[in-house]
Amino acid sequence: MIGFLKQKIFGRPVKSVKKPKNAYYVVGDFLRWPVILYKTLGIVPYGTDQNPGLWFYVYFLLLMANLVITVTETVLFTVISFRENNDVLEGCILCGYITFTVTGVLKIITVVMQKEKLTTLVRRLESCFPQFNEMEQEQFAVKTYLKRCHLFTKCFSVLMMAMFFTHSLSAIVIYAFQRLWLRSVDAKQSLPFFDYAPWDWRGSWKYYMTYVGQSLSGYAATCGNMSCDLMIFAMVFQVTMYFDRLSKALREFRIRRHGRVDETSNKMEELRSLIVYHIKILGLTDLINAVFGVPLLLNFMASSWLVCLVGFQLTIDFSPEHFCKQVLLLVSALVEIFLLCSFSQMLINASENVRLAVYEMNWTEAEPQFRKMLILLSLRARKPICLNATVILNVSIETMSIFLRVSYKFFCAVRMMYK
Repeated sequence: MIGFLKQKIFGRPVKSVKKPKNAYYVVGDFLRWPVILYKTLGIVPYGTDQNPGLWFYVYFLLLMANLVITVTETVLFTVISFRENNDVLEGCILCGYITFTVTGVLKIITVVMQKEKLTTLVRRLESCFPQFNEMEQEQFAVKTYLKRCHLFTKCFSVLMMAMFFTHSLSAIVIYAFQRLWLRSVDAKQSLPFFDYAPWDWRGSWKYYMTYVGQSLSGYAATCGNMSCDLMIFAMVFQVTMYFDRLSKALREFRIRRHGRVDETSNKMEELRSLIVYHIKILGLTDLINAVFGVPLLLNFMASSWLVCLVGFQLTIDFSPEHFCKQVLLLVSALVEIFLLCSFSQMLINASENVRLAVYEMNWTEAEPQFRKMLILLSLRARKPICLNATVILNVSIETMSIFLRVSYKFFCAVRMMYK
């Protein structure tokens, strides 16, 4: 059925050409980077033919245990900081770290719990993906979409990793510079995120153990946030590719009134196959929103609070030690939301192009039965398809302005309370 459907999209039979397995692109090429990052956390996001060993799961549990312990320590240190020192600047920084880390943990939990649905989603993507030969993949422009997907994926990954390494390495680099280069005996040891642990870590090997523990927690939180976003990016690019190919196929579809009976029958079957393909794509978007609706909502809530906290911290006091780190955190939150809004708008435009393609067909020359089918297709394509942050928020480029307004209101409220 799928092969017949794809043949109808091109309007001509597709000859099977045998080539090596790696000669053509597959769905896994789009998902390669997020899958690699998930595996560094000990997570297999969806079902595959290869089952990980026991040590893989043990590694995941140890990493998550360390992350939970670090979050607990951060909360305790934040409470102590507010009670004893009344340090608003440090409190804002720690609240930002808590928000970022908790969001990463919740995203990881969501992906693990949704593994079955995510596996179904990947299988459906594979069923729609062009896999027959090079000509078919050129018709879908797979290489173009894959390059664009990898470009945004790599740039966003570089930004997030730059933020992580700046936070995790700055303290040890400053200490090493003072101790080894300046030969200072008063070089102060500090941890990457907060100077607190249930044990005395200063001046012994425990310092390095505690430092590595906090750094691993920061890496897990960063990958938890980033991997989920990259997975959404990859799937949106694929669905957009399917919508664009369907729109092109509809524009190339030609209807002839009073044609031969066999020709009319073939055209009718071809149009049915296009309608079936459209329904499959709509099912994909519903499943994407079902799997990633909660992580999307967490993104907007956490990023709005982060922008508020970091903006407030940057306006009340200037600290050279924290300035670059906080700016990177602010930029990462803004870029993350902007990309999600932009890609959702790209999906909206691609889905609306299907309705426009139907209107541009020569439907006035069609038989009544053809017209009825086109009307149903147009009605089904009338509702724009976008990313949904559960039932609360439909994401589009306009959501970016809403996000900025809400963040600014939070900032003004916190600023007023501080004064």
